[in-house]
Amino acid sequence: MDPAEQTIELVDVVGRRLTFETPPQRIISLIPSASEILHALGAGYLLVGRTDFDTTRILAHLPSVGGGLRPNLEAIVALEPDLVIRFAGDSDPTTPSRLDEFGIPHMAIRPDGIQDIRTTIRDLGTVTRQLQAADTLLARMDSTLAAIRARVEGLTPVRVGYILGGNPLWVAGPGSYIEELLELAGGVNVFSDLEGLYGPVNVEVFLVREMDLILAPEGAQLNLPEIGVPLHRVSPSFEIPGPNLAEDAWILARILHPEAFR
Repeated sequence: MDPAEQTIELVDVVGRRLTFETPPQRIISLIPSASEILHALGAGYLLVGRTDFDTTRILAHLPSVGGGLRPNLEAIVALEPDLVIRFAGDSDPTTPSRLDEFGIPHMAIRPDGIQDIRTTIRDLGTVTRQLQAADTLLARMDSTLAAIRARVEGLTPVRVGYILGGNPLWVAGPGSYIEELLELAGGVNVFSDLEGLYGPVNVEVFLVREMDLILAPEGAQLNLPEIGVPLHRVSPSFEIPGPNLAEDAWILARILHPEAFR
């Protein structure tokens, strides 16, 4: 049988089995990284809805269904999707059951780390029949990451504190996507001893932590004491675990180890 005629089957990250005779033609993405991955796979034209947090120009023409968690169900139903991509987790217990009530298929993803992103790329490639594009994207990603590792190998790691913003300040903790990017780029996360992926810390913590550099997204309001540690602003896109992770890691490596790129 022609692969283009085969039934599409996959099991998402919460164990839900999805079956499609043909690829979905009207997709709503409740996760910005999934929206970006669909575009990277050449399937962005299938998107009919987005969230308020999908702020890229390429998605601006699409109607928003509100937030990624607890979105506007009436807006979703009105768009007549044949697939909704949602966040897997306990933070939104009602959306899956409501989608089931309306008979709308939904696929759960959880892009916490790099391996999760790889899984999402493969799953979205499967459901849209863009597996070749997914394999190409993953191969390019692997090639860039290997080049970064070669550049920073043997260099002294830079001790970095990554602040997302907020009051109190929220920082990237252990196992987070940001920590993985920092390690790839030749850095060490000074907040690797927190309990969660991300969490709040007191301002006083910055007075006693030994660090070489502070990173924060452009536009984030920071209430930091004078601690004599350089602050470097980066694009907010660094916090979206999507198809550009290798390029983001490359940029971080150039920030942390400019000597390796001269």
